[in-house]
Amino acid sequence: MKKNKSKKEVIKKDECAECGSNNVVYDKKKQQIICDDCGAIFEELTPEQEKKFEKAHEQG
Repeated sequence: MKKNKSKKEVIKKDECAECGSNNVVYDKKKQQIICDDCGAIFEELTPEQEKKFEKAHEQG
């Protein structure tokens, strides 16, 4: 059985921080979060990075 390489293995995500689009997906193969509208690529924060981010923004 031949595997269809053109099929994207993606999971829907929330909203794009760059353009506000709801067309944001997680590409399992590339392990990237990508906005299908503007092309922005995002990385998920590790729990440690997320805590540092939240702590830095609480001080502001």
